[in-house]
Amino acid sequence: MKKLAPEQCDSLMKSVSRHPCGSVYPLSVLENRQSGEVFGDGESALLWHYCGFAYLFGRCDEAFLERVYSEFLIAEGLPRRFVLFVQEGSAEQFFKSKQGLSFGIRYGFEYASSPAELPTAMPDGCQLQSLDDKLFDTLDGRVTPRFSWRDKEQFEQGGAGFCVVCDGTPASWAFSAAVSSDEVDIGVETTEHYRHKSLAALAAEQMIEYTLLQGKRPVWACDSGNTASRKLAEKLGFSVTAQYITIRKNNNH
Repeated sequence: MKKLAPEQCDSLMKSVSRHPCGSVYPLSVLENRQSGEVFGDGESALLWHYCGFAYLFGRCDEAFLERVYSEFLIAEGLPRRFVLFVQEGSAEQFFKSKQGLSFGIRYGFEYASSPAELPTAMPDGCQLQSLDDKLFDTLDGRVTPRFSWRDKEQFEQGGAGFCVVCDGTPASWAFSAAVSSDEVDIGVETTEHYRHKSLAALAAEQMIEYTLLQGKRPVWACDSGNTASRKLAEKLGFSVTAQYITIRKNNNH
């Protein structure tokens, strides 16, 4: 399986926009907005976003899937995590016949409309700030801009975000985890000490407004077990529109 140069990826653009597992992450790479690689083998291709999300394109026969399994899914020493997204069907069944893998379900959300009721008052001692390069370096959590952007310079050029800062400490933030010409995937995180205070909703609401002003569609996604994320998405006006399979190496977090 060889790595493809950007000029060799033009043929993927049409199929990416119809990808059943979402298009914003693949397009962010193909449109050269975020980092990632594309690997090809004849009529099949694998796109691997900087954050670790990976997508299949093309014919993807068993020989190609076997190489994805051996060279990526169970390979040692990869430079970053590898989580493969597939829809239910032949690819899913192929990988279920293999050892050393774990499977999950992920939901994709689209924004329906602005909800009737959201928190409007910022708690005392807290303020909403744009997520600038200084905040980029101070955020600590599982879902931060470093999760999907190579560095703060790339984020500053192509991304955006908002952070609720309480008593000088970053408490909750929402940011563009992936950006394409049409969509923005919103990533959200709240530090443990500040959870259950509606801070994530305040930051995410601002990120939704920003995205709409850019003329783009806000989208959301989370694993099926992430009840808090799903409830927040629905509270903000998102609804589930897609469900797909995630595949990763066992104990690969």
